[in-house]
Amino acid sequence: MPSIDVDFNNCDQEGRVRLNTIGATRSLNESEVALRNGLEVELTAGDFFPVKGIIEYSDSEHTWVARFDINDLRDKEIAPPSKS
Repeated sequence: MPSIDVDFNNCDQEGRVRLNTIGATRSLNESEVALRNGLEVELTAGDFFPVKGIIEYSDSEHTWVARFDINDLRDKEIAPPSKS
């Protein structure tokens, strides 16, 4: 599963994280992954444990985004991921 470095503060009105930051662009270039709707990825950010994301294209913003479950975000300094 491709891993993409994201900024969870850079979300659209639907709560999807935009993949237009320098970190996301660098991750995508390094992995050489071709984005497509429905692609499962791992979203990473420095202070958070990785979360699963689903790639979508935002027609309104003309950019790629990833849908994720906000309840899956866990700060590394506060809470370890639950063992399910």
